[in-house]
Amino acid sequence: MATLLGDDRYTFHLDWYDEQAGIIRKYFLYYLNVTNTIEMYDVKNQRIFLKRMEIPGLALDDLFVGAKVTILSRSMKVTDYGDVRTKHHFEANRTCTFA
Repeated sequence: MATLLGDDRYTFHLDWYDEQAGIIRKYFLYYLNVTNTIEMYDVKNQRIFLKRMEIPGLALDDLFVGAKVTILSRSMKVTDYGDVRTKHHFEANRTCTFA
């Protein structure tokens, strides 16, 4: 099962502006496409921030560089892809429209 999850996991860099502390907190978001669940890792504290869970209303299509997503009432911005595999997947499926 670990191989299946590893093959279908996408990684993103997220920023969350903590208004109380006045700082930007950085996280890794792991999206597991097989189970439609996410897991978050706190970069500064080097620990799991959010254990694997399903977030209603959040889909893989909502995650791209520049997107704002709401996770547990926190508005977070996707700043970058977390690995090469995720980057290749999303850039290959991205379409450009010029008007």
